Amino acid sequence: MRPKILFLSLPLLAAFGYFINSSYQGTPGPHGGIVKSAENHNIEIKTMYPFIYSYLLDKKNKPIKNEGISCEIRFLLPDDTSIDVQLKPYREDGFIMESGSMVYNSMRVTFNVFGKSVSEVFENESAIVKKVK
Repeated sequence: MRPKILFLSLPLLAAFGYFINSSYQGTPGPHGGIVKSAENHNIEIKTMYPFIYSYLLDKKNKPIKNEGISCEIRFLLPDDTSIDVQLKPYREDGFIMESGSMVYNSMRVTFNVFGKSVSEVFENESAIVKKVK
């Protein structure tokens, strides 16, 4: 009887684990980053040491060209201060910055889209892991 219950509960546990993992990480974007909804757009962030990439997407996760758009990140530091950094255009649809070994809790990514601001906060996943340890 117990093997049957265990066998039947494994798919449920796997689905639950997948749901928890995907909700923690966010939806994967077209560039392999984490996507969050921000007003009438989506914002994708991808961190690959030592770079941070950001992309403005439409609601269907299609990249929007970066021409005429700017992007800034406000890093919220552990000592309750912040640092603002203007990102440089990257290829035709992204923005990039070199983060080096900056230690931060979260970052607010803000796009200026033809005079309108679109922003969202992203947690620093490596900072969360360090706090748990």
